[in-house]
Amino acid sequence: MKKIFYALFCFVVIVKAECIITFQVDLTELIDNNLYSQENTILVRGNFNNWSGFDSLSNIDGENIYTGIFTINQNIGDTLEYKFVIQQSNDRFYWESNPNPENPNNGNRKIVINNLEMTLPTVDFVYDEFIKYPVIFSKDKLLKDYDKGINLLKLNHPALYDYTKQPTLDTVIDHRRTQIVNEMPFNEFFVLLSSVTEKVGCGHTKPWVPNLYWETLPCGIFPCKLMKNRKGVFIAEYYEEAQEIPIGSRILSINNETIDEIWKELMSFTPSDGFIEAFKSKVVEIDFAKNYHLRYGCQKNFEIQYLPYEEKELKTAILQPISIKKVLERPQITKELKFELLDNDKIAYIRIHSFAYYDEVDFFKGFIDSCFLVIKDKKIENLILDLRDNNGGDPFCSSPLFAYLIDTPHPYFEKEYHHYEGFEKPFQVAENNFTGKLYTLIDGNCFSTTGHFCGLLKYHNIGKFVGGETGATFTCTGSVMYENLEHTKIIFGTARRSRYSAAVKNMDPMRGVIPDFPVEQTQKDLIDNNDTVLEFTIELINRE
Repeated sequence: MKKIFYALFCFVVIVKAECIITFQVDLTELIDNNLYSQENTILVRGNFNNWSGFDSLSNIDGENIYTGIFTINQNIGDTLEYKFVIQQSNDRFYWESNPNPENPNNGNRKIVINNLEMTLPTVDFVYDEFIKYPVIFSKDKLLKDYDKGINLLKLNHPALYDYTKQPTLDTVIDHRRTQIVNEMPFNEFFVLLSSVTEKVGCGHTKPWVPNLYWETLPCGIFPCKLMKNRKGVFIAEYYEEAQEIPIGSRILSINNETIDEIWKELMSFTPSDGFIEAFKSKVVEIDFAKNYHLRYGCQKNFEIQYLPYEEKELKTAILQPISIKKVLERPQITKELKFELLDNDKIAYIRIHSFAYYDEVDFFKGFIDSCFLVIKDKKIENLILDLRDNNGGDPFCSSPLFAYLIDTPHPYFEKEYHHYEGFEKPFQVAENNFTGKLYTLIDGNCFSTTGHFCGLLKYHNIGKFVGGETGATFTCTGSVMYENLEHTKIIFGTARRSRYSAAVKNMDPMRGVIPDFPVEQTQKDLIDNNDTVLEFTIELINRE
């Protein structure tokens, strides 16, 4: 007789219990200081509902204690984390500021479920200066944050006095500190601190505006993107629907200040490697709306003097501010990889928007391998390598690309650096290396690792460069460490460890790679949405 065995599998389904939790928060201090009104709404948000919250809390009998009773599916013994949140009348959300400092997880409040029905004790809403605009800090708090930022700078930066000698930089540091004589709005302090880091000459070392500032900003900002070339500054596109000024119009002034003066002012607190103006100007161009606000504060509107394309009569228009939310939510391509064949397969085009594939190096290398396999197979003799707006990334990505473009072994770095051991030794030529004509497209936003890479191509005379000066040199500091300043919440980034230099000689550490063919977007091509630099390069290849 056959023995039949039955395996019994038990599936245990854990069902969350329904807990009734009563939350209570006292808003007396906020109401007394005109920081909360009936136009606002108080919410509770936590990990029990994926931080999306429930219905609002309500006050009882006109008292300042707001209460909410919610059913939450949790088990006895579960730990909940939460914060109270104010939804302001302008639909900005202000989250409690670090109500539980002992909890490193954003200072969230914590409770342990020990009963299926719990009434939590009444607590005061914890807030800081970001709850209202303008965000103003006391002199004492500003000095503490300033001193901490400077201490981080002196403690971490490996080449602090390379571009500005110690006596001069220390004088700037001391002078800026004496300018903190009273309380100061956040944006003014941010500009002051940025003007110090700008003197270091390191594009990796700078303060960052915390998201909290933008999230609670009650006013709008400049409504469109700009484009700058040697002939002026032009309206490039609107963040939302188009306003009165046509795309491509040249701007002469904003709110009675010339655009040249504004541009110079914004560049004055924009850091760059070796003070390269091409990078500074590109950063101002890319983030003009936010940088303009940081320097000039909230504006009711923007009175613009401008010249439409091919017109000589100066015109004036009023542009309305746009919500910062529209700017922050705007999708941006940050890591585009593209390969295509142009001009009846006579030209290969590789677009590398970033080398920042730190956790995807094999993916990046696979893309590069496939590109050069096709180029080899089709015997293509002309290659356009588009590195415009490539802000840098991982040398483990740029170095294999370098190996495809050399014809004899060359080192990548001038000496051995931590994490990049072996880069000081000659890289072997890749199996399907490119031996034809290379044209590399560059601009002021080529930064960090892209500076190393372009410096190597320039030094070894590999191909021609088209576009604008790169925003980086052959050398830079990196391995950035970020730390929050306690009161202003500014994220202070400082380079550390060492200076990383490509294996080149006799190149200027205060200039980027200068293009063999300086080309920039024209006003007409901006209007027609044409890529001036790429089209010029294709024409150049056909002429040659």
